[in-house]
Amino acid sequence: MSTSAGYRTYSRHCRDFIVSVSLCSSLNASSLKKKEEMYVWRTEIPAVELQGVSFGYEEGSPVLKDFSLSVAAGEHVTLRGRTGSGKSTVFRLIMGHYEPWCGNVRIFGIEPELIPDGDRRKLIGYVEQQFRMIPGTVMDQITLRDSGLSCADAVKAAELAGIHEMISTLPEGYDTTCDRSMFSQGQIQLLAIARAVAADPSVLLLDEITANLDSETEKEVMNALQAASRDRTVISISHRLFIGDESRRVTMQEKNNTHTKKHD
Repeated sequence: MSTSAGYRTYSRHCRDFIVSVSLCSSLNASSLKKKEEMYVWRTEIPAVELQGVSFGYEEGSPVLKDFSLSVAAGEHVTLRGRTGSGKSTVFRLIMGHYEPWCGNVRIFGIEPELIPDGDRRKLIGYVEQQFRMIPGTVMDQITLRDSGLSCADAVKAAELAGIHEMISTLPEGYDTTCDRSMFSQGQIQLLAIARAVAADPSVLLLDEITANLDSETEKEVMNALQAASRDRTVISISHRLFIGDESRRVTMQEKNNTHTKKHD
């Protein structure tokens, strides 16, 4: 990938940043709440938008080609498609891990790479398929040692995810040094949900975290995901999560042609 294809120029960053600031005020921590209040529920501003996006991990091999998706604030959307169709790549672009070769990715009108790291978690929560445990306590697993999150925030997130009672039985509760062997697979997934919602994000990205779970454990995790998804904009790769409601399915097909359908 060439430098020009992989990254926007500095002048483009400055121009878009000025536009974003004029619309949304500054993006520092003190103003983020004001930005959310202005835009989260304004239907004319998509919560998540990809416009004409092309991107790949190797030059000449696009995973996404002229792909577009618009998700309204408060909407629940499920991405479907075969392995390699680009579902996880869409998530990585939304989270700002990569920049598209061409096209635009915006969260409430702002390019993800322009959102400071300290603020991004307040906008986007990600429940990943494989939970990445860090050295430290149970509290650290939820907060990721984010100084902007309090103990109360962690407890609230654990309660929402349905893991608080289990944590309370540990020798030192939330201050117990964490070891993966302390948790069942289902409990680890609930911990992942607690981590994702700890900063009360407006947008929630859900990977296929119910894979390889037994039916009883899957039901418990699904209930937690449903609770965590309330009053948020949700994009999911878990095709079973919102069956029966008014969510929208987007099937990512070959060459990124898409088909959209409401759940019956």
